[in-house]
Amino acid sequence: MGGQDQTRTYSRKDSVVFLKTDEPFGGLSNMAGGYPIRVNGVRVLTSEALYQVCRFPHLPDVQKMIIGQISPMTAKMRSKPYRKDSRPDWDQVRVRFMRWCLRMKLANNWNSFSELLLRTGDRPIVEESRKDDFWGAKVVDDGGTLVGMNVLGRLLMELREQVKQQGRDVALDIAPPDIPQFLLFGQPIEVAAASPQPQVADEQEQGSLFGADAAVSVEAVVAPVAASPGEVAYEAYRPARMRWLPPVPQHWNEQRAKTFFREVDERSRTGQEELLSVSHLTGVTPRSQKNVTMFKAASYVGSKLCRPGDIVINTLWAWMAALGAAKHAGIVSPAYGVYRPHNADSFNPAYLDYLLRTRAYVAEYIGRSTGIRASRLRLYPNQFLDIPLIQPPRPEQDQIVAYLRAQDAHIARFIKAKRELIGLLTEQKQTIIEGAVTQGLDAATEKRNSGIDWIPRIPAHWETCRLKHVAVSNPSRSESTAFRLSDASVSFLPMECITTDGKLQGVEKKKTSEVWEGYTYFRRNDVVMAKITPCFENGKGGLLDTLPTEIGFGTTEFIVLRAAERRIRPAFLAKLLSLRTFRVLGADAMTGAAGQQRVPLGFVKNFRIALPPLDEQDRILDMLQTATAEQDAAIKRIRSEIALIREYRDRLIADAVTGQIDLRGWQPGPDDAVNDDVLAALGDDEAEPAEESADGDE
Repeated sequence: MGGQDQTRTYSRKDSVVFLKTDEPFGGLSNMAGGYPIRVNGVRVLTSEALYQVCRFPHLPDVQKMIIGQISPMTAKMRSKPYRKDSRPDWDQVRVRFMRWCLRMKLANNWNSFSELLLRTGDRPIVEESRKDDFWGAKVVDDGGTLVGMNVLGRLLMELREQVKQQGRDVALDIAPPDIPQFLLFGQPIEVAAASPQPQVADEQEQGSLFGADAAVSVEAVVAPVAASPGEVAYEAYRPARMRWLPPVPQHWNEQRAKTFFREVDERSRTGQEELLSVSHLTGVTPRSQKNVTMFKAASYVGSKLCRPGDIVINTLWAWMAALGAAKHAGIVSPAYGVYRPHNADSFNPAYLDYLLRTRAYVAEYIGRSTGIRASRLRLYPNQFLDIPLIQPPRPEQDQIVAYLRAQDAHIARFIKAKRELIGLLTEQKQTIIEGAVTQGLDAATEKRNSGIDWIPRIPAHWETCRLKHVAVSNPSRSESTAFRLSDASVSFLPMECITTDGKLQGVEKKKTSEVWEGYTYFRRNDVVMAKITPCFENGKGGLLDTLPTEIGFGTTEFIVLRAAERRIRPAFLAKLLSLRTFRVLGADAMTGAAGQQRVPLGFVKNFRIALPPLDEQDRILDMLQTATAEQDAAIKRIRSEIALIREYRDRLIADAVTGQIDLRGWQPGPDDAVNDDVLAALGDDEAEPAEESADGDE
């Protein structure tokens, strides 16, 4: 099927065209979930993953990596770095491999896939592609014509004819193509024989996203960790001096922090040193490695200097464990406390980092901090230096650190896999939303050219306009003067109070007089959106329909839009602002210095949209609530699993650093490799709302 003479032209209305997997014929795509394939006893989730595996018969580890991916798109993308190492004859044999992959998809999923093929009738089958006119065909003219070699579509038509002529016999005795080095994990791929596999339950077939094989379970991570060798008690224990601690090993030292550390106050004269961030999740790390959302200072001259091994404490947020042992030299806020060891060898800094952020020590910080309310407690130097620190012998500290880092690597891989799954579900949800709010619910509705670059065609009865024609931006607070005069309690929303799916969490209450000046004003049912990188790109914002009070105030990094009641529903406006296209174009329009870029209000006001009538907006919103319910439930479940594994990690750390388990006999196994890049996954959950606050300067 090679050569320039293989180009074909197809009429959309006369063909079966598929692009997205959630379309009526989306199951024809190699990206479609629900069609698992068994090869040599190994379960491969999609034909796309199987096709990618065929590239690397000489690289079994790469094959395992591809098969281990949850998403077909991830399987494809993860294989890209190895493309240069594809089998040397790949371009000559790839079509034969694809033909075999499709036969395997049919054999393993006979009922559903054969029915789908036969439902196409005698019409041409065409994969629509925006970039690839080899496997698919590209759209030309007004969208009614597609041109390309369409090799995948032609292979599917070939397979359809075989199903018509041979029936189920086509799925028997599928021999691998006569190609040398056709291997899986170093073993020759065997003939797929016998009768086709019986159809499995729908829930099992959807394992690529929701089923039992979707991702590593919490138990799969926890069980191996909990069963690690060496987890036995020490011979003798004694009561700890700090009231929150359990009994500690008899031979461990315990002295007040001032025995080991002293406060230092060295200041930067240039402000050019590495800027460090102090977080309750990741401790003390270079700010360049983090996605931060607060302002950058005009100058960092006068910031406090710290060295590797110093303890750095965000005085205002110690009660949330915003502290840690520094691994880098750099500068931190003048409001932070910096404590330097008298003897650099007395503690392994990583051991201290684990110890000082355990719940027992956090309870001690809370008890010793002072302030007028819980969110403004401060841990001053004399109070910190009076806290007892437990000190195992240095070799035991090193062993504890090695053990915990190995377990952290397991947990981080679990969290990373779960976070990727959330990303896939969010992407799937985004696809559903974007299709509904730009194309409506009825695919048969007459379409017209929109005149909008990012939506070429829209339902003919929809209008087009700019956002400023249907929404007021940043409404004046003068309309709520009565609230100011009464000094009523109002909602206060820092950036971290809004999640990327528009939900509110941890909303504070403040008096109107405290926030009237200097903050962004909004009312219930307004729509807010972040304007600062990276919160804008992550979709921070949403509809304030659950705002606890009638009015509220928040960070100046919000843009507020109020829907015009006779033109657009607030919820529909929120959906438009959540679109991937809006964020991509907005990111391109950002202005300002690097690291401080913001979306211009002019971009938002002049963003062009397609607008259905109000009754149709209501129907679209009702449909979306149902259509995305499965993704929302799955995302909620996955976040709960991440929270559960984090709770387990907290307990494991506490047991190790307080000597509840004796790790002196522990030895790392072959799966206990530690990589700092892997460990980074421990630190940036959206579900941890205080990250930004714990990072900020006072």
